Amino acid sequence: MSSSNYSYRRGDFYLDYPRGKDGKPVSPNFYICWYDTAAGRIQRRSTRTADLRLAIEALDRHYLAVHKPSNDQRASYTVHQAMVDYWTLHGSGQTSSDSIHARLKLVTRFIAHEIKLGLVRAPVFPSVLNEEWLKRFRAWATDGDAITQRRRDPETKEWTVSTRKRSAATAEESVIQLNAALRFNEQRMVAVPRLKHLTRAEVTPKRTYRLSGDALAEMLHYAHVGDGTVIHTTRLMPLRRYLIGAISTLGRPDAVMDMSVLLSRGQWLPAERLFDLNPAGRIQTKKYRAIVPVNDLLSEWLSTTDDRLVCNEVTRTDPDGEWLDQRAVLSVKKAWQSMRAELGIPTGWGPKLIRYSVSSILRRRGVDKDQLAVAMGHQALNATTERYASLDPEDPRYLESVRAVLDDLVSELNRKAGVSLNPRRSQVGQDGRRRPV
Repeated sequence: MSSSNYSYRRGDFYLDYPRGKDGKPVSPNFYICWYDTAAGRIQRRSTRTADLRLAIEALDRHYLAVHKPSNDQRASYTVHQAMVDYWTLHGSGQTSSDSIHARLKLVTRFIAHEIKLGLVRAPVFPSVLNEEWLKRFRAWATDGDAITQRRRDPETKEWTVSTRKRSAATAEESVIQLNAALRFNEQRMVAVPRLKHLTRAEVTPKRTYRLSGDALAEMLHYAHVGDGTVIHTTRLMPLRRYLIGAISTLGRPDAVMDMSVLLSRGQWLPAERLFDLNPAGRIQTKKYRAIVPVNDLLSEWLSTTDDRLVCNEVTRTDPDGEWLDQRAVLSVKKAWQSMRAELGIPTGWGPKLIRYSVSSILRRRGVDKDQLAVAMGHQALNATTERYASLDPEDPRYLESVRAVLDDLVSELNRKAGVSLNPRRSQVGQDGRRRPV
């Protein structure tokens, strides 16, 4: 085995293939190699992958686990390396890895921007990160770097491009993530800069706008009727399903979009009339996903769903008649924005407004505060079940206060919406297709 043609090297470790006497690789997998001075020969350890990117990550993890940096190495440790090492050893394995990656990527792009302008010199060391640098980052992230979004209409196949400013709260989350990366690698640098981040309350104006019960009923009416055309109401099906799920569960938008009836996900428990917003295998985060009671309306929608609750539903035909084709969607934001403009909801309010509004209505109607905290995921079950039987999912009285008031609210909305909120009756036939009944 030779280190002369290694694919990647860090410190004393490099990637190579195990080779035969003729010098040709005898395995497609990369190996981590290093010279063992005590044994007087090259040692190797398989990465168990032929993917160079994954092999590099494996070598980085190995290097960081065994390497003790010298003073010179600590003095030359860069901000970029700190973010890479944090991602390799910690961030990539977290449930929120996508968010972590996006936040670190924003910082990386800003550093590249500053190098291009000549405001900092490459490589960038932690000592550069001070309050002045932080001010420039905040100004660039919120005003100098617009977010560009490209969407393709599924019907016309045409692309639309829109831009918007990044919120101060989003920029601050990147500062928090950068701080976490620096602290994580504290032993690899001379000194960790202390970047004081701003709290969400400091960068976000207080928002007290909430929807009334009548406004929720108006939204449900819009999601069923739209502008009166067949195409428009068909496109509104995902929004209709989202509203039913969000009102019924108090779930955060990502949790509602994640609702599924597949048995493998273990979310829909019809016998207990409960729904676990946290699918099987997903690790709970600080934004706890609760187990919530299911009202009659949501139960009907779940029973007429094949996988994701929030999906598009198109009627198709074959020789045996009509069948319903359900396909999950990634977002309801476009439909939400159209509805928001039509109904006069203030700019800046997204789908999370449903969660805020319904919880406010429940509080005003006297729902037990502990039960409401559990239903919203503000209070984990294991911290409360010893005190209240009504907070134990296995108890018939589980979240009884939330269940009762939500049932009344949904019945009220059904009356006020002016349209039937119930789903189209259907069932899965012997051919596996869902057909109208």
